[in-house]
Amino acid sequence: MIVDFKYKGQSAVVQGLTSAKMAFATNALREAAYFKGTLGRPLLLREALSALYTVVTSDFKFRPRDRFAFEAWLAEQNRLFLEKLGARTEKARVRIEELEARRSELDARKQKRLEPFYQARKHYFEYVFHHEYELNYILDPVITVHPDEVFFEAFSQDESSYARVGARYDLFERIEAFECGTTNIDFSARLARELDRIRTYRKTEFDIAPAGLAVTVGGGEAHKEKKVALPETWVEGFLQVQSTMTMGLTHLRIAPIDLFNVCRYLRLHKAKKSPRALRFELVPGKRIRVVFEPWEHAIELSATAVYSGDKPQSIRTWGRDRLRVLSRLLPVVQHVDVYLAGFGLPSIYVLDLGEVSFTLALSGWTENDWSGGAKFDLLTRRVSASPEELMLVYESLRHVRHADEAQIALSTKLGIEKTRSVLSHLCQVGRAMYDLSVRRYRHRDLFADPFTLKEAVKAVAPAAPHASQSTPEAKAAQAIFAGDDVRIIMRRPFSGGFKLSGSARGESGGRVRPLLTVDHEGRIVEGTCTCAHWKSHGLTTGPCEHLLALRLAHMARLTDEDGGNNGNEAKGGN
Repeated sequence: MIVDFKYKGQSAVVQGLTSAKMAFATNALREAAYFKGTLGRPLLLREALSALYTVVTSDFKFRPRDRFAFEAWLAEQNRLFLEKLGARTEKARVRIEELEARRSELDARKQKRLEPFYQARKHYFEYVFHHEYELNYILDPVITVHPDEVFFEAFSQDESSYARVGARYDLFERIEAFECGTTNIDFSARLARELDRIRTYRKTEFDIAPAGLAVTVGGGEAHKEKKVALPETWVEGFLQVQSTMTMGLTHLRIAPIDLFNVCRYLRLHKAKKSPRALRFELVPGKRIRVVFEPWEHAIELSATAVYSGDKPQSIRTWGRDRLRVLSRLLPVVQHVDVYLAGFGLPSIYVLDLGEVSFTLALSGWTENDWSGGAKFDLLTRRVSASPEELMLVYESLRHVRHADEAQIALSTKLGIEKTRSVLSHLCQVGRAMYDLSVRRYRHRDLFADPFTLKEAVKAVAPAAPHASQSTPEAKAAQAIFAGDDVRIIMRRPFSGGFKLSGSARGESGGRVRPLLTVDHEGRIVEGTCTCAHWKSHGLTTGPCEHLLALRLAHMARLTDEDGGNNGNEAKGGN
């Protein structure tokens, strides 16, 4: 996917003795979105945007050591050894040693003569890295202006971390003008360095506009254009993040000192063997314990970090070193909300800085990035919806910009269940997002093209991209359910939803036993199965077709119990 950018100028921070201006240049090829105001607490936004830049430039994936030089040396030693074996006389051996000594001398002189060239080349690549690295799309975050806040979104370089910075309007002492919309901003390494120079004694203006800080040459209009090959994985990552945030997550609230102790321990200790998990030990009514593997070192969190769940559980998460990107924010954090999806599944950290919120969503582990085959959209409930219903909810959300599902259901008169499904669908096609910090849906178009009825028809089609129905697991589940090859053996309601036990047709024609826990909205909370897929992956890459088929049977049962009003809808969902 090729994405065009046109910036009228570049983003920058201009510092004066008593004032400063923070100007972001937006993509002129997208919808008009601008904001102009004066910051009341500039340090909060400075720290949050600096942490965002740290996330964007981070890469925690394992990179094996480059062995090219060693292999070249080894090949040369093999050649010399074979030559010496071929030397039959003492005179030939002595001559070879003389030539090798002379060659080593010449190589050293060559290296000394070329040293200025190597240094110049090194300085050139360093300059390109620091001044032109913004040509990479990941350094151009998505920015959205809403009636209550401005927020930035971006992925890390390894696509395993998602970060969001939300700046509420309470942060500004004066707002002059704004226009709601979504665009990209020019976010360079130079801008990141300039952000560190912001101080409280300088009055700081915050400006998001197409022009940014434009430089005009020869009386013409200054533009900075980019053409970036945007991989499909970038879009897929956004969709999987939103699917995860709408799951039934285990919520913990911890104090800033607790997160500091975790980051400090990670900074001082480096594991040299597996497992390298961060384990949360949760006992109802007890203080939360965090255990570092493989040392089994436990930290009991502060007295305010008490688990309020209804059953004890132990949740292991991987890729813990990525938490170190939050270290800079710890001095200004008021409290931290942690959301855990389950064993080996993503984890989300929402930091409350007062007028600013910072969200860090981590994939299950570093190598399994957000676009690395995960299918968390399958864990969300999907009831079939018509293109007209999709457009109705989209326009309603676009009109108010942010709302909860009950408000959208009231304005569209579609009912709460249908509205939940359509909002989830809009998140998965890049036309909305779920803000976990305030638990509300927000309008946010990932794509520059407007969302029309034609696009809505494509979105609800069975082969629609990024739709859960297009995955092999979902298609197989639909076939199992349609063929009446799934049975509900036990179905027990509890305070959080339903616990299900069933039997379904396996791949080889035998029967497998899926066990499923769903909440009242039909979202998968826990699940196990006796099939080979679950034994290999669990839920780390999404549910297997047998769990999905059991949920389809449960949704059909719910529909029958409600009177069959939506009997046809269950068959279209996952």
